[in-house]
Amino acid sequence: MVVYSTISYIIGLVLLWNAARHGSRDIRTFYLALVLITLAKAAKGVSLKAFLDDQFLAKDIPTTEEDKERQHSRSNAWWRSASILGAIAAAFFPSSLTLLSVISAISMMVAYSWFWLGAKFSECNPPTGSAISDVLFVIKTAILKRNLLYATTPEQLFQNYKGVTHIERSISWLRWLDKAPIVIEEENRPDKNCTVAQVKEVKFLLGMVPMWTTFLTYSLVYATGSTFFFQQARNLNKNFPITFFNILVTVTSIAIEYLCDILIRKIGSEMDKQLIMQVRIGIGMAFSVICCVFAWKNAVHWLYLVKIYSEPSIHMDIFSLTPQFIFLGVMEGLSVGGLQNFFCSQVSKSLRNYKTPFGECVIGIGKFLSIIFILIFSRWFGHDIDSSRLDK
Repeated sequence: MVVYSTISYIIGLVLLWNAARHGSRDIRTFYLALVLITLAKAAKGVSLKAFLDDQFLAKDIPTTEEDKERQHSRSNAWWRSASILGAIAAAFFPSSLTLLSVISAISMMVAYSWFWLGAKFSECNPPTGSAISDVLFVIKTAILKRNLLYATTPEQLFQNYKGVTHIERSISWLRWLDKAPIVIEEENRPDKNCTVAQVKEVKFLLGMVPMWTTFLTYSLVYATGSTFFFQQARNLNKNFPITFFNILVTVTSIAIEYLCDILIRKIGSEMDKQLIMQVRIGIGMAFSVICCVFAWKNAVHWLYLVKIYSEPSIHMDIFSLTPQFIFLGVMEGLSVGGLQNFFCSQVSKSLRNYKTPFGECVIGIGKFLSIIFILIFSRWFGHDIDSSRLDK
């Protein structure tokens, strides 16, 4: 995944450079470049961090849970350092899309070559199979057995080591999954039946759905912050390096996430940890509201200046946007990290490696929703920010 996504990145950046040189005459190349870069970003986001974790764990196999946590912390420290350095380096990049594409493509080629040079020293773990295939298998089996009656005796459930008839998690809308491990005589073989343990894992995973739906609202704010906020900054001062705000969001997010991780590690009780995680997500949601309030105030003030002055940017300091970017970083550090930690606390060990892709999936759905909302409220958007109602 790392190898192929990097190739996709390099090709996409080269095509972007070519499109930037020709301008609007080569718009199809631009869209193709955008697709390749997006695919590469998605693949790298869920594979590179996991690969780094594997290298730390494989070099010194952990004997206790504390050792494992320590190695994960080391991996996270390296990952966060790279993110901060990347954000800072971006501040010194040229604003020209042509030069930016060339420098990014060359940087990616150098990183790709360096990665291959170190490949022979990388630890390689044997494949263990996908836990997601078990999830799909349980759901499929439950659907096929939907006409059966629920088990009344423990013996009716396959590999029922705890002797139960009502499988945890006890959520009414997931009760139908209890039919998946029911033994049918003519299919009484291990390859045809789900185990009670598999059903329990799937229930814990699907039990996260209500929590995920709350993140759709968070995603809408995040999508606004990563688009319109930066457009506001560019409109206020075209010469100001708006990458400064990107660095501000990244550093704030990483610092908040790091402090939260330290706090959670110091708590001994598992119940207290889960409570802290839920409180963390709730506070993150609250900061998304505060972030919107500051953005709204700035947008209203700008529209007021547009009505009075011919050059409103002279009368508004670009640093007045700083609070909304800080709160955007706080919101990200609290909510996204909180969601991933809460996910790990709820699911089995086999599914914990999927915390990043599941989190990205939820946030991604919210970003798609933001496009739908922009289409619905298209009358709010004019030719530029001055003729738009960003305050709404």
